[in-house]
Amino acid sequence: MQFQTPNAFFLWLLLPVLAWFLYWSLRRRAKVAQALGDVELVERLSLRVSPTRERIKSALVGAAVLFVVIAIARPQWGRGEQEVFARGVDVFLVLDTSFSMDAPDIAPSRMERARYIASQLMERLQGNRIGLVVFSGTSFVQCPLTMDYGAARIFLDTVTTGIIPEPGTNIVQAIEAAKRGFVSQGSEYKVVVLLTDGEQQSGDVVSVAEQARDEGVVIHAVGVGTPGGEPIPVLNERGEVSDYVRDPSGQPVLSRLDEETLGALALATGGEYFRVSGQDEEIEAISALIMDMEGEELESQLLTRYQERFYWPLAIALILLVAEILVSRQRRESVGDAL
Repeated sequence: MQFQTPNAFFLWLLLPVLAWFLYWSLRRRAKVAQALGDVELVERLSLRVSPTRERIKSALVGAAVLFVVIAIARPQWGRGEQEVFARGVDVFLVLDTSFSMDAPDIAPSRMERARYIASQLMERLQGNRIGLVVFSGTSFVQCPLTMDYGAARIFLDTVTTGIIPEPGTNIVQAIEAAKRGFVSQGSEYKVVVLLTDGEQQSGDVVSVAEQARDEGVVIHAVGVGTPGGEPIPVLNERGEVSDYVRDPSGQPVLSRLDEETLGALALATGGEYFRVSGQDEEIEAISALIMDMEGEELESQLLTRYQERFYWPLAIALILLVAEILVSRQRRESVGDAL
């Protein structure tokens, strides 16, 4: 036996309050009766009220409340096994962790916004397998495809700029890593969500995207940044800006969003390109596109389920309340009383 919501038992702490209220109501009723007028008449009438029956009625109410709380706690017993089949899409969230993602043109920074988008997608795409790839100059699978979204979030929380020692922005390697990470290579339901500022430094991105399309991969790209660009900050150990990345002439390097490359990449796979927004529009759109895909059978799980039994204590509580109504406050008249 187990209780699905055991915190409900804290409601039992209110039972002393209920007992006090019932006691107060009895005292209040007596005072009101005395205030009605003739003391002798009130005493004669009160003799017909049984104190024992009053206590029984109060006890019935208290017991009913006790069983209502048990019902709210949702007791469960009797186990049954059920095989659940999950259907959905394999989705890799691919995050750029190059130092250009520290640029603050998207508040609070490109990196923080990319992580927020990834987190929201994990929340909205439950029912699909989710994986995580991180990249800069090279790439690796941070979290393999899984339906354990709690574990995926733990991996996401560790992602930050500089997590990969090799600097740069190699989108080609990121796509290749995601392609290798898909469990069902022959599946038609494989999606990559690329979160980057698009400053590819090597390789033919569109060519690799076309190869991905031939393998059944759809890439949706999210441009995290602004076309106008922003200097790349250099952060100290406290996370404060101590300088900016500079070119050989000593001028700050501007990191600009490369929408042309990202748009061409997404188009080559039948996906869509989105520029990051402040209203979560890209999150809603990507979620809808993926959830609209038919999906395939991903995995089956044998789940053990307990049977809900809350209706038993609830039924007892109702019986007790009915009994409280049926119990009269009046004494049973003896033959002597009747005469």
